[in-house]
Amino acid sequence: MRRAKFSTGILRRAPRTKFALIDVVNLNRACARSVTVQVFDWSSGSPVPLLVSPCGTKKCTVRVEPNQSVFLFSDVSKVVFKYEVRITQVDDPRLITNVTGVTKVAFTPQTGDTVLQSNLIRIR
Repeated sequence: MRRAKFSTGILRRAPRTKFALIDVVNLNRACARSVTVQVFDWSSGSPVPLLVSPCGTKKCTVRVEPNQSVFLFSDVSKVVFKYEVRITQVDDPRLITNVTGVTKVAFTPQTGDTVLQSNLIRIR
């Protein structure tokens, strides 16, 4: 299958947002899929890559087993103004990725910091 790259576009960090949380669900009952996530701080006007967990690297690839979900996250608490999340995944409508800006303690979603799969921008 072909892989596709998506972006949240640039998001303004809400004051209480501490993490960019990326939820991925693989609704395919037969095949595992891999997803690669990158997060960038755009506050300086140029993209500065941030570490993504669970890998602890600037580009994190995880495997999502059939009919399972996983999450990845990046600490955006030091982002002054704006950040972006990029996701590379198989072009499969059964693989769904959502991005949410959340608080530190209870991972409470923050208003304006949610980008659903249907709102991600495809990058060529």
